[in-house]
Amino acid sequence: MKNKGISRNSFFGRVLVIALLIVLAAGAILAVHKWESKSYGSDEDYVTIATEKERQMIRYNNQWYGLKDNIETVLLIGLDKFGEKSDGEEDNYINNARADFLMLLMIDKQTEEVSVIHINRDTIGEIRVLGVAGQVISTRQAQLTLAYSYGSGGMDSCRNTVNAVSTYFYDLPIDHYIAVTMDAVSILNDAAGGVTLTVMDDFSSEYPGMTPGAEVTLDGEQALTYVRARKGMENPSNVRRMERQRQYLSALYQAVKARSSTDSNFGLETIMKISSYMLSDCNVNQLQEIINFTSDFEVKPIYTIEGESKVGEKFMEFYPDEDKFKALIVSVFYEPVDESEVSPS
Repeated sequence: MKNKGISRNSFFGRVLVIALLIVLAAGAILAVHKWESKSYGSDEDYVTIATEKERQMIRYNNQWYGLKDNIETVLLIGLDKFGEKSDGEEDNYINNARADFLMLLMIDKQTEEVSVIHINRDTIGEIRVLGVAGQVISTRQAQLTLAYSYGSGGMDSCRNTVNAVSTYFYDLPIDHYIAVTMDAVSILNDAAGGVTLTVMDDFSSEYPGMTPGAEVTLDGEQALTYVRARKGMENPSNVRRMERQRQYLSALYQAVKARSSTDSNFGLETIMKISSYMLSDCNVNQLQEIINFTSDFEVKPIYTIEGESKVGEKFMEFYPDEDKFKALIVSVFYEPVDESEVSPS
């Protein structure tokens, strides 16, 4: 499927992006699923790649697997803001924004299922360094969140983030991206009439009453803090923040569902309020197709990637459990193929 860009001023494109996100909230965020421990193959038995009839193949645990047919992948990117261009060192082309939230969707059109993987933004992976003309001048090992920082802060930064996630997933093809700034959280929260949940961490220094175990109805400002805060928390890891994000999205879905059932204008009014916070490479038809799939198909519980968070030289760093991560990739995106179908290159 060929990608086509849409500008931020494209009303219908933004409407469909918002609709997609609401549909996803209605299904994908309902539960959390962590990969269970099993026996996995060794590193050297995993990464062999071959191509036969343009189908990507990998060898894992003494078995060949091919990329599933008739699937579509979409990367959801939550931004702290749209980036503003700035001059970097050594002719680097950088902006001042980060990808705070990363979630990969796989739409399986054959089984009519949608798989969702929540990715830790602190994950260390290979990202591309872009020059002032947008060309790749080098690569570096860094947090995936920083991939968005290279580029203008628009679609080129989104594409750079897609490349980093694709590389991290062992060159998994990613068809589309949908980016939204985190500011949209507070707007959607208030439009839904507030979101009620049981507080997981202590926010009482800023909001009295927001203590662990307390049931509160968050206003927009509190909601944005709840899904973004990390510094100064008892557990400052992004893993803990990701847990709060999934909890919040589940509660947000309930609030949106309740409000929509009593207010027929809710959807359109909300779309108008937050439409300017979206950016995607999909054209209108592609977005409508994705919406139809995610609306009609079964959305499986969210997968998280197990691993370890460490304090790096400057920032927190996340390293996955490679065996479990590889097993997750194989299970979600690939299927076994007969040895006779493969011609290693």
